[in-house]
Amino acid sequence: MYQGTRTYGRVTGVAGKRATIKGPSGGSITRVGSSDDPVIRLVSESTGNAVLKKRSQLRAAPKKKK
Repeated sequence: MYQGTRTYGRVTGVAGKRATIKGPSGGSITRVGSSDDPVIRLVSESTGNAVLKKRSQLRAAPKKKK
């Protein structure tokens, strides 16, 4: 959840224990994980921006209905 809204994205890789990316406003965003809870790199489905989350913060998306 981000600001009260559920967001979806595609996993692009595992960043390990620490990762930093440039945010959409130009600032740096750093996430610190652990070997049991690594940082995961994602791309937001709605904005296309890079996102960093710890594995414990993620859940699988529900299956789309056909």
